[in-house]
Amino acid sequence: MATIQPLRGDMPPPDVAANDSASPGEAGLHAWLAGRAAEDRVVDLLAFALAAERGLPATPDAMHTLRDQAHAALATYSIRNLHNRVAEIRQEAVMEYLGRFARPAGFVKIVMANLLALLLFGLLGGALYLYPETLAALAGLLPG
Repeated sequence: MATIQPLRGDMPPPDVAANDSASPGEAGLHAWLAGRAAEDRVVDLLAFALAAERGLPATPDAMHTLRDQAHAALATYSIRNLHNRVAEIRQEAVMEYLGRFARPAGFVKIVMANLLALLLFGLLGGALYLYPETLAALAGLLPG
């Protein structure tokens, strides 16, 4: 059976990392979540992640500051996410509204309509040229 060997020498094998129940992050996480309401869990988890990223200890001042930073980051993310979702909904509504209309005439169709209009006006002009009394009657020049 094949064995798994890590690419980096400082990494423990996967079975050792999976069985390590006394990880330092887990003990630190309990300090961040202790005595907090369930609705604050996301803010506390983000604050713990910020502390772990910066390597800060779990002191009350640092916890308070990082919780405020986490709350501000989540509020900013929520507003940006809401704004983007509203923009997506508006775009979908516009696309649905425009989908109800028929497609506009294409270039070839417009050119053919103009040629037909020129042909009809040419036929009308030719008929008036061949029958000048009709033109005079339309202009009101004939007595009667």
